[in-house]
Amino acid sequence: MTELSFYQKLERIPLLKIATIYVVGLFAAPMLKFSFSSFQYLQDSLILLSGIILCCFLFKGGLFKYCYLIGYYILVLLFGIWQFWRSDPLYMENHFSHFQLDSYVVEIVQEPSTKSETTRFSVEVLGGYIQDSFMATTGKLMISLKATTKRPLRYADRLWLKGTMSAVPPPFNPFEFDYREYLKGSAIYHQIFLHPSNYIRIEREDSHFPDFMELALRTRESFLKKLRRYCKNEEYYAIAAALLYGFRGEIDEANIKAFTNTGTIHVLSVSGMHVAVLFGFLSLVFRYIPWPLRLNWVPVVITFSIIWIYAFIAGLDPPIVRAAIMISFVLCARHFKRNSSTLNALVAAASIILLCDPRAITNVGFQLSFLAVLGMLLFLPIFEKIVIVKNPFIRFLRDTVGISIAAQVLTTPLTLYYFGQFPTYFLLANLLVGLPSTVTMYLGFLMTINPIDWLNELFGYLLENFIACILYSLKAIDRLAFSTIQIDIIDGNLLFLSYAAVFSLLYAYQWKDRKYCYLGFLCVAGIVFITIIQQIIDENTERFRIYNTRNELTIAYFKNQQAIIYSTFDSLNHKALQYACGREIRVWASEGNVRFIPLKSKSVRNNYLVELPFGKIIVMEYFSNELPSAELLVVRKNAIQKLPAAVNKILPREVILDGSNSLKKSLQARTILDSLGMKSYLIKDNFAYVWDKESL
Repeated sequence: MTELSFYQKLERIPLLKIATIYVVGLFAAPMLKFSFSSFQYLQDSLILLSGIILCCFLFKGGLFKYCYLIGYYILVLLFGIWQFWRSDPLYMENHFSHFQLDSYVVEIVQEPSTKSETTRFSVEVLGGYIQDSFMATTGKLMISLKATTKRPLRYADRLWLKGTMSAVPPPFNPFEFDYREYLKGSAIYHQIFLHPSNYIRIEREDSHFPDFMELALRTRESFLKKLRRYCKNEEYYAIAAALLYGFRGEIDEANIKAFTNTGTIHVLSVSGMHVAVLFGFLSLVFRYIPWPLRLNWVPVVITFSIIWIYAFIAGLDPPIVRAAIMISFVLCARHFKRNSSTLNALVAAASIILLCDPRAITNVGFQLSFLAVLGMLLFLPIFEKIVIVKNPFIRFLRDTVGISIAAQVLTTPLTLYYFGQFPTYFLLANLLVGLPSTVTMYLGFLMTINPIDWLNELFGYLLENFIACILYSLKAIDRLAFSTIQIDIIDGNLLFLSYAAVFSLLYAYQWKDRKYCYLGFLCVAGIVFITIIQQIIDENTERFRIYNTRNELTIAYFKNQQAIIYSTFDSLNHKALQYACGREIRVWASEGNVRFIPLKSKSVRNNYLVELPFGKIIVMEYFSNELPSAELLVVRKNAIQKLPAAVNKILPREVILDGSNSLKKSLQARTILDSLGMKSYLIKDNFAYVWDKESL
């Protein structure tokens, strides 16, 4: 039988063309900015173009056929752009941010999570009051609530609240986590910080019937209570809750770090592996039940229902939705005795998710999940063809290794692009974790449905021991030398060349085309060349930062993978410091080459002299006649009373007004400095002060 060509295989994925054009539209959308009126024109053009395409389809033949095809693809492209922007507040006339509301009526649409005495959750703003007049609105809002003794809030609770709503700010430091973009993926553009006295729970009527998500979360809550009863150790319970139901609210940060550094964090995020284990568990149960022929649809319906209930319980994150959709296609194909294509199911799952939630395209979990599955579909058959084994145990090891390698091939470039690190021992970690985690999930599922108390005690004991084995293995691997390689986060050019190389070499191997083999190696050469040039530039570049760490001060100097950090934080591991600038410190300085110098003083205010290779920096918290001359002056704590005298004494090239100054005082200081002809930079609500040697 003649093997199908590449294009013939693509033709067997009917959704691929339209899905590709739609995805191109979603990727292109962020580069396009619309005014309110131009967005209305876009909507009108979609309607007009749909009518023209329909007419071309009806007439068919000749020129109309080509007009239909071209118009059809343009329509899909424009629809993708419209889909991406339609939830933006700018284009929603009744979005709550367009009105000066005195108070808000909201409904909780995300299960509240509590960390560091702060509870966070998103709400749908149903409306608000303006001078005792209620106005219905739409839009989501992120709420951060200080610890309270009130009854805990739950999904679907309605609240009346009063506070100052603000737009989510962008990141203020290099490589800082972009919380604004993260929330945009959930159509959230505004946030509010509440005190417990600023909200009142609105009691719902007894006739209120919970929606499916509310029922799913209540079900998960009952499962977690049962799990806690039989899993006595709090650390092991937290891992089991994440492993089984996607509840990660109570996991210790050290354990999260161990899973992340060993490349097994996917185990704690309910995804395809978890759905596959549940599907296998259900298939095993139903296999031994003799269903009558007329009832052979019952196990399909039960399996389908349980898979989707589990997806709702786990929170409907893109990876689990993708897995649930793909399993649904497999179930339908099996029942109707049709051939099922996993690649077809993958494309269909991506299309459905992006139609329902177009901004999922920017979700890192969505991207990594689909690339991991695509990698397994493309590279696992090649691995199995190269490594042929007959022994069942060795075959199991081969399949485990093959799945890990295949998933890493396509996810590694994206992981380096987002995180700049690579788990060196991911193969060993996945081998040691794969079987225990699968057994743990089976034990957890058995515990969920089993009513016998003594048997659940046994399951709980076994479950704790398997989790202890997992944690011990991962922490031992994490302690090995070079367990995680930290590299410079690659840019878009290297990301493009990486995938161009992978797919070119794959095509060359599959269809024996030498041209694509040369193209792949050319891309690899380009990656090596750019990397070497970038490394030479990095080694010869001095970098200086004054980070925006709010009321605290953090000064950093980088050169030759070494760093000097001055900070008013008491430790380099302080959470706020790590959040603001920890990632950049790891990028520009190798582990063990960071010198941390705390700026401490018993007095309320103090002045500091910071000496770095490029010059001196004066940190001034009060005016003093003993201030020496320096290249830079950093003004803190509103110390602007004698700023002209300080400038004349220090003679700096530039004055930095850090985040500990109020905005009002900072603006006053800028006016004074402008009158003196002195260059200044304001950090309050602004990006960190950043320069490299070339820009001095």
